[in-house]
Amino acid sequence: MMINKKTVLAASIALAYSFPSLADQSMRIVLEANSNKASALKSELLSNNIKIEKELSSLESFAISIDKTQLANVTGLTNVKTFYPDVPRKLMSEGASQYIPYGLSMVQADQVQYQGGQKVCVIDSGYALEHPDLPSAGVTGSDDGGAGVWYQDPFGHGTHVAGTIVAIDNEFGTTGIVDDHSLDMHIVRVFAGNGSWAYASDLAGAIDECQQAGSTVISMSLGGKYSSPIEEKALDKVARANILMVAAAGNAGEASHSYPASYDSVISVAAVDSTKNHASFSQRSSQIELAAPGVNIFSTVPVDRARFSKFNVTQDTVNFQYYGMDGSRFGTVTGELVDCGLGTQSCGDVTGKICLIERGEIPFYKKVEQCEADGGVGVIIRNNNQSQLIGTINPTSMIAGSVTRNEGLNLMDNLGKETTITVAEFSDHDFKSGTSMATPHVSGVAALVWSNYPECSANGIRLALRASADDQGDMGYDHAYGWGIVQAKAAVDYIAENGCKASNNVLRGGDGSAH
Repeated sequence: MMINKKTVLAASIALAYSFPSLADQSMRIVLEANSNKASALKSELLSNNIKIEKELSSLESFAISIDKTQLANVTGLTNVKTFYPDVPRKLMSEGASQYIPYGLSMVQADQVQYQGGQKVCVIDSGYALEHPDLPSAGVTGSDDGGAGVWYQDPFGHGTHVAGTIVAIDNEFGTTGIVDDHSLDMHIVRVFAGNGSWAYASDLAGAIDECQQAGSTVISMSLGGKYSSPIEEKALDKVARANILMVAAAGNAGEASHSYPASYDSVISVAAVDSTKNHASFSQRSSQIELAAPGVNIFSTVPVDRARFSKFNVTQDTVNFQYYGMDGSRFGTVTGELVDCGLGTQSCGDVTGKICLIERGEIPFYKKVEQCEADGGVGVIIRNNNQSQLIGTINPTSMIAGSVTRNEGLNLMDNLGKETTITVAEFSDHDFKSGTSMATPHVSGVAALVWSNYPECSANGIRLALRASADDQGDMGYDHAYGWGIVQAKAAVDYIAENGCKASNNVLRGGDGSAH
């Protein structure tokens, strides 16, 4: 039976379009030449200005790159036998090469496309410019007060903050809110090597440098107890210049105000954990305006500064992350989640399943060994208090890590579901907690939303972020969450429906009333 060439080529076109990643953009395909016609086909390709990526002489074939508008033209090449997608391949070594931080989906950053035109200024301890997971193009900087060069970060805090905003989606490490190199950044270093002290005058100078660099958003993961006239004057000046400012609410876990977050011209950001619970360390005050993820935030740190293996739990929309058990193997397993209590006795036949075990009564290694003896493939230890848990077990072929009490209770409500756990090692990414980590989530979302509506003022964006926040805690405004957890997609939708008009008068912080 003869197969019509046009039928084969039509099938090849349909196959190419069946790959979503290839159908909407430039695609790479393989062409097989008719017998002994490779040279003639090559001439046809060159005369049609089609880019040859790879020539496979012994197979009389070529890998080429074209956009989808050129795809039909390939059928007109007289020496083509057939063609098909040049499908991608990647390394299959065990262990995750990239973690997607839980905060990105919580603030809806994965639902909005950045449209350009914004610049975020990060005032902090510097930026590890050589980091393989951070952009270098489009990043400028300066140091204020002799703290050191902006493109180094011996303390690591500023690099972690910046990574939440701009870490690159490159199948390595992590990703930021804008992950494609396209967001411009300006870094002002105000903290020296140990990251201990800077002063209000340093911050006032840094704020001016941010403005001079053309920044539209200023991110400040820093603060202190007392207000300062020079600091407030600098902030009010740039607020009048239509610049949006965001700062950490403070980590004292009390109702006092921290500055610069508590000035009216600044968005004060509280922290929540992976289950949207208010972080115990996060300030509660009348100036809190928005909340964002700030507990166990996985992001970039200077190269060779991380010390532990990383643990990740995913299940439906769940994404919990912290350190793996010391002694766990690296890799990924997936299985049904089962409750094995305290792990002090057999859980029955749990072949191929993941054991959820509560901390207590016996050592961690015995809990893991019991699950393994029952046929399990992985262990999640749920803590019996809200503190973090870094446990040690005997070296094992099992994958094991821990979650907090709240995360464990969440998983207890989702027993029986398919669950994936991963332990991987990174030397230049790590976890940090604090309102410092919550702040860049809001700064990044502000830039993301503003890029979609550049006609809006800074106050218009600020009001839209308030109005569209995910309300948590007490209904409406409260001193723990402010207006709620910042939401990128909801803010974009809110502006689309309501616009972003705002008064030119001073916009007060917190709930907007005088304090």
